[in-house]
Amino acid sequence: MRVTSSMVLRSTLRDLSLGLSRLQEQQTKLSTGKEITRPSANPTATSNAMSMRQDLRRAEQRLRSLDDAQGWLQTADATLTSSLTAIGRAKEIAVRAANTGGNGDPAARNALATEIRSVRSELIALANTTYGERSIFNGTATGGAYDPNGVYGGNSARIIRDVAPSTSIEVNLTGPEIFGTAGGPVGDMFEVLDRLATAISNGDNAAMAAERTNLDAATSRVSAATVEVGTRSARLEEAKTRAEDNQLLLRTRLSEVEDVDIVETLIRVKAEEGSYQATLQAAAKILPPSLLDYLR
Repeated sequence: MRVTSSMVLRSTLRDLSLGLSRLQEQQTKLSTGKEITRPSANPTATSNAMSMRQDLRRAEQRLRSLDDAQGWLQTADATLTSSLTAIGRAKEIAVRAANTGGNGDPAARNALATEIRSVRSELIALANTTYGERSIFNGTATGGAYDPNGVYGGNSARIIRDVAPSTSIEVNLTGPEIFGTAGGPVGDMFEVLDRLATAISNGDNAAMAAERTNLDAATSRVSAATVEVGTRSARLEEAKTRAEDNQLLLRTRLSEVEDVDIVETLIRVKAEEGSYQATLQAAAKILPPSLLDYLR
């Protein structure tokens, strides 16, 4: 086969073009910090990276769900602690009233009854605590959990958060679970306090003693709710630790697929630069001077 000058010229130009393309690709990797500069360059790695990104988005969504659940339970825990403090204050007032007895000054008894009603109002406000814009004790109902009279307006629905694949946790407790159920022989905490205030005003020692017993039961109920919230919070903390570890692992794997090794890429850039310069020098003996000057 006869090799013509035009064939040599085309071959040289092709080598120059390929060398420049390889050099530009390595320079692009170095400037972007990404190993995959275009999907067609490495379809397998591109597919793996896309799959990892989907997994990473799911992991990030799960962490947001965990953060929301933690915030919900932390709010509930603080509210329950404040409720226990308020109930304890009501019990102290009841003891003072019992020590005064039915023979005490009516004005003093009325003052103590007013304090009890103040505690009742405080507890209703605590029962209407919100996280974000949602009441935390009214199930899935909208609006506040209790009206000013202490009547529950929520429902018994559960609020669920996904914490791991195929694993979820309830983050809410309803008002009746914490403050008791209205009606019946005892009623809820607000009815107990209402009756206690009346008993104190009337100097009714027997009624005061009965309501103090009911307050003890209320304390036990709120304490049990506090323990339940603590147990759920511990589960969430463990789940969050696992989720954060998984997120870090996914990011590491994605980086291994997508991100360049800077030192290695610098070496490749220098190698491609040297190869391209060598090709240019060889081409200087073949290509017309004007064309070679243009390529340079």
